[in-house]
Amino acid sequence: MSSAPGTSTPRHIILGTAGHVDHGKTELVRALTGHDTDRLKEEKERGISIELGFAPLPLSDDVFVGVIDVPGHERFVRQMVAGAGGIDLAMLLVAADEGVMPQTVEHMEVLRSLNIQSGLVVISKSDLATADTLSLLHDEIAELTRGTFLENAPVVPVSARSGAGLDTLRTTLLSLARALAPRDTTGVFRLPIDRVFHQKGIGVVITGSAQSGRVKVGDELDLLPAGTRVRVREIQSFGAKRAEGVAGERLALALHGVKLDEIHRGDTLATPGRFAATLTLDARLTLASAADIELANRDRVRIHHGAREVLGRVILLEGDTLHAGETQLAQLRLELPLVADNGDRLVIRTYSPVRVIGGGIVIEARAQVHRRSDVESLERLRLREHGDPEDVMEKAIERAGLAGLETGDADEDVLSSLTMRGAVTVIGPRAFHTTVLSELATRITDIATAHTTRNPLQWGVDKEELRRRLAFPHPAALFNRVLEIAVAGAPVFVRGNRVRAGSPDVALPPALARAIEGVQRQVRAAGAAFLTRDELARDWTLAERFADAAQLLVDRGDVVEVGDGLADPAAVARVAEAIGRVLDERGEVAVGDLKEAVGVTRKHAIPLLEYFDRVGLTLRRGNVRVGGPTRKNSA
Repeated sequence: MSSAPGTSTPRHIILGTAGHVDHGKTELVRALTGHDTDRLKEEKERGISIELGFAPLPLSDDVFVGVIDVPGHERFVRQMVAGAGGIDLAMLLVAADEGVMPQTVEHMEVLRSLNIQSGLVVISKSDLATADTLSLLHDEIAELTRGTFLENAPVVPVSARSGAGLDTLRTTLLSLARALAPRDTTGVFRLPIDRVFHQKGIGVVITGSAQSGRVKVGDELDLLPAGTRVRVREIQSFGAKRAEGVAGERLALALHGVKLDEIHRGDTLATPGRFAATLTLDARLTLASAADIELANRDRVRIHHGAREVLGRVILLEGDTLHAGETQLAQLRLELPLVADNGDRLVIRTYSPVRVIGGGIVIEARAQVHRRSDVESLERLRLREHGDPEDVMEKAIERAGLAGLETGDADEDVLSSLTMRGAVTVIGPRAFHTTVLSELATRITDIATAHTTRNPLQWGVDKEELRRRLAFPHPAALFNRVLEIAVAGAPVFVRGNRVRAGSPDVALPPALARAIEGVQRQVRAAGAAFLTRDELARDWTLAERFADAAQLLVDRGDVVEVGDGLADPAAVARVAEAIGRVLDERGEVAVGDLKEAVGVTRKHAIPLLEYFDRVGLTLRRGNVRVGGPTRKNSA
């Protein structure tokens, strides 16, 4: 969809529904979008949503919303949490005929725990309500949302069946969407996977909501926690093929390099090298305010992050018990790995019976196991939580990956300190973390080595191809500077527009070396009557490209490019001497003079003269040449 005149690129927003079972979420989404999000046979038969559903909702030329319809039944809160993890806007539904119900409260706690910042409340089935009922319902909603992000949010009565209130709802959603701060599309790419399936003719396909960054067809990504490297074969968003996807979009990615049974719901796709799986998290936990909620040290809980649920133990660090409405630092020791980052949000549910009791924010995603009595570790954790300026900036630069941090956006003194202690390197207008540059050097070495293995006749990989394969998000000029600094201590060499790893010298297998020598003998035998590339290629029988063989000979100085052919340097030197003699005698040289002097036809004489024009030995004037700027003793 193109933008209207005067508007920016369309904003992509994820809208998530929430609310008690049978409060009309799916029916409302169908009325808004025209799409039925109940796709499973069991959902159709039972009349409730069991899995996540998705639907497109274009609100204007500059705002496109992807709607996530989540299950409301208590047995499917796990799916609800998976859907809510990546949303920008929340739409909490309360049915006019039932009011606030148990799952309404639980879904509200999930949204609060995930730190959702914007949304609205919809009174569904408004056609079933009287004026008195609506008044009471507004009081219930005010009580439910007091002290939350929905406390002063719009409340819109809607009837999906009659269509009443739908226009007001669309207008309200558009206003809320436009007020949202845009997601970061320049940093590292991350997408929690909420669906995995095989599609005939395409292969393995995953879906999810892109949390940050952007992804393009052909990009390589890490599949975590397994650590498998995969490549993106195709991108779609709500059925439309795309060249790239960005943060805030619902995406379907067809993947190469992984089998269906090797990828699971809850896995994460991310920019290579930027995230790692962890079994230990340091976090600040906050419990819901319900009076009967309590969490004791070493309690076993269910931890939800993105689309993944794992079991783990809570190690409380500031007391033996955490009561309703309280907050405390804790370490979560997981039974299965999570792929988390500092600042990520968690939802906590009891092990049994299963119930949402609160949430948390990750302070250290890859924490070391430490004891509760370790005062020094606890102080470091508090310092990290409150944000030591250097630590905060360093983490931000590290998380930015190859995007780096614009130096104009950074505190000069803090950046200078980080640079002095070697944590950060400033290159041009951006600051890069040294670990990012180190990882970049390793990837450059691997790509260049693999390229040389596949193409033994080429002196390294082309810089632009390397930049593309690294998904470096800045122009070539900055890439050249980053490349130079990143590989300073690595066995990587740069020559012109090519990059080579290992050794600057090309060592050819015997069969290739003999074939190259054969081409050189042909060129030498032809003398000034040089052979064209096509003529030389007729005798080339190896699998490697003749063009690469020719370029290798040119790079080594074994041949000279003349017109569309390759000439022997000694023969070219003899032609130069002959031209010099003619110029000494006549002061100018014509095509016929060169033909007579060296015994070649017009086919070779003209390209030879053009070559000498290019190197400055001659200078063309009309149909003749005179001495050029590089000719010694020229007039």
